[in-house]
Amino acid sequence: MNDQDIQVFITGVRRYFESLKKDLRVVIEPPFIKDEEKPFLEYTGIIGISGKAHGAVCFTANGVMLENILRFLNEAPINGELICDLVGEIANTLSGNAREEFGRDFLISVPVVSTGGNVDFQFPPDSRNYVIPIIWQTEKAYLLVCLT
Repeated sequence: MNDQDIQVFITGVRRYFESLKKDLRVVIEPPFIKDEEKPFLEYTGIIGISGKAHGAVCFTANGVMLENILRFLNEAPINGELICDLVGEIANTLSGNAREEFGRDFLISVPVVSTGGNVDFQFPPDSRNYVIPIIWQTEKAYLLVCLT
């Protein structure tokens, strides 16, 4: 994974949030590399990656952002189970978009969802860990791309 490849994920984030409501702008801050502690928020969807790359793609957000997304999707009633489903679905969608770009050998798993900041997931020790900060409706989320 290199700096050019990360643009595929940034484009996918932009497309996802613009599909919710075009007149609500998503701000994607410059990605940075973080090797130690990961910035996990309240809900995290984790997609394992295998094939030509190994590691994980994670979407992590707070409940307020996810509840707002569910409202835009006209989902009701909003509850914890629906929020967990959504964070897994977003992680899956963003990984699936990358798979379209990287090809059939970029294999994605089904989502694993974790709640709370202590995510029990082992990232590859030799991966380059990109963090892409996302701001939508004043709420912050992160897309973590940890691939070798």
